[in-house]
Amino acid sequence: MKITIPKPCHEKWESMTPQEKGRFCAVCSKTVRDFTNDSDDEILDYFSDFSSQNTCGNFYELQLNRNMQYSIINSLFSKFAIGFILTTGGIVSVNAQENDSIKNSAIANLQGILGAVSPNSPNTVIPSTRGMPSSIQVNSELLWVIDHKIVEAKSIRDFDSKKINSMKIIKGAEATAIYGSKASNGVVIISTKKSFRKKN
Repeated sequence: MKITIPKPCHEKWESMTPQEKGRFCAVCSKTVRDFTNDSDDEILDYFSDFSSQNTCGNFYELQLNRNMQYSIINSLFSKFAIGFILTTGGIVSVNAQENDSIKNSAIANLQGILGAVSPNSPNTVIPSTRGMPSSIQVNSELLWVIDHKIVEAKSIRDFDSKKINSMKIIKGAEATAIYGSKASNGVVIISTKKSFRKKN
């Protein structure tokens, strides 16, 4: 999944009234949820619920316009296959509010040194963006198969990597020949250790 901001608005985060999970914007009469401290997994969980579409959100610039499924896949396989990296994603389109300091991140992007921004430096302004999702499209998800059964991507987040006996990734014509059009973005095939398999 990817979060994008097609039309940012310009209300100041600092002028909003603080609340438990963000701030209240008097201009649009909505709570703006703060996603700046959330992990990719937490953001994915939040936006996988379609009722979240009417929520405004505050994001760091670095949280936007990138595939967010990376951390789920990488965290699952990091113990199993060191260095294994696989990304995919749909798009979450967000109508949003943009902080004036976003231009600072554009300079960092041009230099290719995003790691140079340190939130602990006293004069550092961390770019953030706020807004409301207008649509959620999850049309680029991988197909997950565990022990010959297709499972939902959500169930992979809690999957114990110690259970993995083998893992195979197939894509392209091979994937669609075996699993049909639902496998057009690739298939992750996991075989669990015999001791962990459910008995029917």
